[in-house]
Amino acid sequence: MAFGVDNASILAINIHRSGQMSDTLWDRYGGYSFVAKAVDDFYARVLLSRELAPYFADINMERLIEHQIETIGAVMGGPFDLNVAALRRAHARLKIKQRHFNEVADILTATLDDNGMSKADRDALLTVVASTPDVIVDPAELRPASS
Repeated sequence: MAFGVDNASILAINIHRSGQMSDTLWDRYGGYSFVAKAVDDFYARVLLSRELAPYFADINMERLIEHQIETIGAVMGGPFDLNVAALRRAHARLKIKQRHFNEVADILTATLDDNGMSKADRDALLTVVASTPDVIVDPAELRPASS
């Protein structure tokens, strides 16, 4: 399972409205150039957040942006593979809170809207993102509170 969803769910966002598999979100939006611009815009917004910016203080942003292009690109049906284990390792030391994960999702939503992604396609992509807290968020945040 990639992230918290099965491969069929990820493939579902790559199905053309006519039911053909050849038209992925990656193809529909112009591939690398669209994703690279959206990811650059996304991180510009993330770094403006007082809550989120500290997570990136000691991060090589150029390298992170390339990794994010590959991750979003893979989810959009591009020529990349998701490495869920690497994503989990990269985020584990950060102790990311659920509220910060939610803020990132909100920023991604606005970024995709502002870059011209349709609501239906955006929602399909965000369905995959919304399934990833177990990969990104600190496990202590995901445990139910004890009574």
